Amino acid sequence: MGSDRLLQTLDGIEVELTTRGILYICKLSEIDIKVIGSIQFESSFDALNAYANTRNPESQLITGKTYDELIKNMHTLHGMMGKESWLHMLRESI
Repeated sequence: MGSDRLLQTLDGIEVELTTRGILYICKLSEIDIKVIGSIQFESSFDALNAYANTRNPESQLITGKTYDELIKNMHTLHGMMGKESWLHMLRESI
């Protein structure tokens, strides 16, 4: 994976330095989860508000108090999204 991919959302959008929240709009299948869109927010509160009002229970939220924390949390979520145990938990919760 190139270093430029490390600072991109799963749908290939560069994460802006002012971003503090990312909302992934996702589609969950029996085999995986796909990010079909993402929205970046400069406020983690605005990101949480959008997540709470999204009618897609498969959506995922990433926040961070700083840019570095946001990127760390994004990579953590990306890693979890590839694990069958996490996908099973998500399927059970929705």
